[in-house]
This record gives sequence, structure tokens and C-alpha cells, in this order.
Amino acid sequence: MIHFHASKILIPVDFSDTSLLAIKHGVMVAKTSKAHIHLLHVVNTHFVSQDMFIPKVQIDKGEMEHKASEKLNQLAADLKAQGMDVQCSVCTGSPSREISEYAKEKHIDMIIMGTHGYSPMEELVIGSTALKVITKSPCPVMAMSSAASATSGYSKILLPIDNTVNSRQKVNYALEMAKKFNASVHVLVVLGSGEESEKGAMETVVHQIEELAKEKGVSLLAEIKTGVKNRANTTVEYGSKIGADLTIIMTDQDAELSGFFLGPYSQQVIHLSKTPVIAIKPKDLFIKDTSPIPGTGGYNF
Repeated sequence: MIHFHASKILIPVDFSDTSLLAIKHGVMVAKTSKAHIHLLHVVNTHFVSQDMFIPKVQIDKGEMEHKASEKLNQLAADLKAQGMDVQCSVCTGSPSREISEYAKEKHIDMIIMGTHGYSPMEELVIGSTALKVITKSPCPVMAMSSAASATSGYSKILLPIDNTVNSRQKVNYALEMAKKFNASVHVLVVLGSGEESEKGAMETVVHQIEELAKEKGVSLLAEIKTGVKNRANTTVEYGSKIGADLTIIMTDQDAELSGFFLGPYSQQVIHLSKTPVIAIKPKDLFIKDTSPIPGTGGYNF
């Protein structure tokens, strides 16, 4: 069971527009959760390498760290003036590795970051740094593109659900976060072509989620879509239609276990969404489904 908890928030800062936007979201989450903020800048070793330039240029790593530290401290001073508890750190290395390791060492509860930054040679869909951090992070990651806007809170949380048990591991997290932000949760069940026969089972799942939401005092609406050709497009379009300001998804389990990168659904949702997306890794605990209707039992939300 995965619960919402955000007492320590890590915000990787490379001083790009999206990382500065991430700070605004991080401050909002921190104020609501009374959290401690960690600002981390990683001097990318690819830029320190002399071979990156022709003719070769000697780059002073210490000077880069010093200048980054000065800029980071300026940002921290602004946050402290707002009453925030902030800690700054600067290091040199591979950004994705350093961010993930920092999160593990400091027992970070949530990472909030932009989907692009650290390099002008990032991948076109999601920056490779964000992609690797989301996949390897020990905690949930909120990612956002430059299309996202600053916010004073989250009022509508989109919760896409499919017919896998792993997909439902985020239910408690979403409901608890909604309770914290006084938001409504909008469940979207997406069933692809050939999965229409599972609609009845998913209606039972939705009913279970509705009962749980009622217990927690969270407003919840649900819709089931069948014959979906592209789950990611359907998810993002539905979120736009209802005016969702946050989406919560699971990383794709098969992709997460096999390599560094997210599966296509997760990548597309994060790339296409114009609002922040929280990606949560499924726990390595699979409970046998012993219910008479596959997919409706054997799992506690």
C-alpha cells in the first residue's frame, strides 16, 4: 500500500525555466505538507569534460560549483523569506545518478522537477535526466513541462486506472493527497480494444474506490472508456476536458524492471500533459487475486 507523504521534498535546480517552475510547485506542496525543501544543483560532468569543445577549453569545476552555489543560495534566501525551511547542495556528476542517490541518502519523500534541463542535447520527448530519475527514484516524482503553470493548489486530480492490479496501487496515495489539498479525484478507467468484456469487473473496482473515497471524505467522480486506441492520448485529453490540474500515474512495471526507461504510456502522458504528473513506482509485492471476478479482489487499496 502506497501512501501520500511529503515531509522532505527534493527539487533539482539547473536554473532552467522548468526547474524554477518546479520550485513554485514545490513551495506550494511544502507549505501544505509543512515539508522541508532540499534544493540540489548538479554540475554536469559532460560539460566539465575538456573534450566537449573544439578547440579544447579548460573548465574550472570548482568555479562552476561556486557560481552554482551562489545562485542556489539566492533562490533559497527568497524561499526562506517566505518562511520555508530550505537546504542547498551542489555536487558534480551525472545529474540523474546524483539526484537519485541524494534522494536515497536523505530519505526524500517526493522529487519535483522539470521534464527538460541540464543539457541542450536532451531527448525530444522527455529529457533523459528526468526520464532516468522517474524510473530509478526511490520515491514518487512530480514532473512538469514548461507548458505547466504556477499554482496555488490542486483542485482536480486525475487518476487513470486500467485492468492491472499495479495500476490501482496509487489509489490510496491519490485519495490522501486529495484530502490534504481539498481536491476532488476523477477516476478514468481506460480499456483498450478487445477489453470490453472486463468492463463489469472494472465497474466493481470503481465502486470499491468510491467507497474508499467516501470513507476518507474525498469527492470522487468516475468514468469508464472502452475501445481506447491510445491510452495516453485519451488520458491527457480527458484531463484537459475536466480541467484537471494534476495527474497521478504508475510507472510501467515491465519497463521499470527491464531497464532505465519508462514504458510508452508513462512517457507519453508525461510528455503530452500540460499539467504536472506524479509518477509512482509499483511496490514489488504482488498479491494473488482470489476473487471470483478477476481484477476485483486479492488487493487492499
